[in-house]
Amino acid sequence: MNSKKLSGKFFVLDGPDGCGKTTQMELLTKHLKNLGINIIETNDPGGTSIGNQISRLLKYDAQGKMDVNVEMMLFMASRAQLVAEIIKPSIQLQKTVLCDRFVSSTCAYQGSSGYPTERIIEFAQFAIDDIWPDITIIIDLPVEIGRERTGQKRYQKTKVNHEDANQSHLFPNAVKDRFDSRPLDYHRKVRNAFLKLPEYYPGIVAIVDGSGDIETVHKRVIETIEKFGAK
Repeated sequence: MNSKKLSGKFFVLDGPDGCGKTTQMELLTKHLKNLGINIIETNDPGGTSIGNQISRLLKYDAQGKMDVNVEMMLFMASRAQLVAEIIKPSIQLQKTVLCDRFVSSTCAYQGSSGYPTERIIEFAQFAIDDIWPDITIIIDLPVEIGRERTGQKRYQKTKVNHEDANQSHLFPNAVKDRFDSRPLDYHRKVRNAFLKLPEYYPGIVAIVDGSGDIETVHKRVIETIEKFGAK
């Protein structure tokens, strides 16, 4: 891999809950650092002090049912701060940015709640100053397996009398956010939305099979970076 060609690039790892992207981010960061590449690792929503406050509101602190328009705009607000404070300056300094989730997640999650994806892209162009990832890697995994990995029963029925109908967790210390607690059918829509991203999303979108052991998936991620990232 030509490390010089990877300098100043912007890579995103994304995918449905439990796909293993956070672990793959850690492995990819270590791999690229071993090649001598200056890496900035961040996450979305969050990644900045202001972004973390917005993230907390989105995931845990909101009182009542939040409208999907509000969700979308809050995600974009966090993202705007992340781009202005972290991503854009890092790219200008020829550092390589790795981000856990980005606009692709809003397309999948808020898109699955009925928000038009074309409007998400249009809004994002303004919010992120038209700075799109060079590669967005979607780690794909069947929803049932991903949910099990996050500590939730595979076929648990949802509570129909709750706004964000939840599912039981296998582990008592598992913490659910507003998006984890939504029904299984919603998460199936999210997975399908991720798989449709290559049809319209800016930049290169690569779907990577997230099944198998951690090292196998890591090799698939590296192969994707080698194929598309050094161009």
